Amino acid sequence: MHPQVVAASGRSFACFPVSVLAFVVDTRDRCLLLRRPGQPGWEVFADPLQEGESVQEAVVRGLREKAGPELQAVYLGVLDTFTLAFDAQLPPAVNVCCLMRYLGGRIDLKADLLEAEARWWDLTELDQIDLATPRGRWDLLSKAGDMSRYLRDARQAEESYRQDKEEWEQEDEWK
Repeated sequence: MHPQVVAASGRSFACFPVSVLAFVVDTRDRCLLLRRPGQPGWEVFADPLQEGESVQEAVVRGLREKAGPELQAVYLGVLDTFTLAFDAQLPPAVNVCCLMRYLGGRIDLKADLLEAEARWWDLTELDQIDLATPRGRWDLLSKAGDMSRYLRDARQAEESYRQDKEEWEQEDEWK
């Protein structure tokens, strides 16, 4: 049985810890992953959701705390959610996977990550990545790449349409 809280109305709610996972993708369709010393595999940047934070606030804060304030990334939205039992002593955690677009800036791993390694992985190399967090969820890396490309292409198509529309309107004025 998972921990529960009861509202004043008597309604019960399950209590689950919540983590946000940052899938940071750049314009070259690479995903930023982290490897901690003494830990197997690569992981996305993850942090717990703190009281009063939105998912967007939490993922931006967590990324800046771990990768440094110079790293610039914009939140694009939620990719997926899933639950995961971290260990037998804790209730399953709700993991909210967020897509982030890397805009630039230096990656400066902080305090507890000084010995860690951060690396950009080309999303065509998925079969070479020993993914520790989220364990075995290569589909999420693939989804991050697909969504990133879709949003980039949609933005370019919208801009192209705007330019074409302006040209059409100018041609109509000349007639």
